[in-house]
Amino acid sequence: MKEIISFSREEAERLGNDYIGTEHLLLALVREGDNTAVRILKSFKVDIKEMQNDIELSVKSDKGYQKALPLNVSAEKTIHGAVSEAKTLKSKKVEPEHLILSILNNSSTAPVILDHIRHN
Repeated sequence: MKEIISFSREEAERLGNDYIGTEHLLLALVREGDNTAVRILKSFKVDIKEMQNDIELSVKSDKGYQKALPLNVSAEKTIHGAVSEAKTLKSKKVEPEHLILSILNNSSTAPVILDHIRHN
């Protein structure tokens, strides 16, 4: 989970955002490569590259970023949801699949994913 949060910070910086949101968490999840979350998305025929491009276009900013990028409320709720998913499933640690479940259940990013599922 630490690696995903670190990657999400890098994604926010790369896109010139002054916050870390669920969209950055999702970009970090797919950037991590072959994990359960990516396999779930692919099983629904989600074009990962196309989804990445759509998210990037929707959040890219020219403003630049601050040194300390805070998690926005949605990202905080998503992370807490992932922890809850892990506990519910009796997992010893939070894995990518817990994060994707939380994103799909609780975030404004879910429609982007679901839209890709419906179109494929």
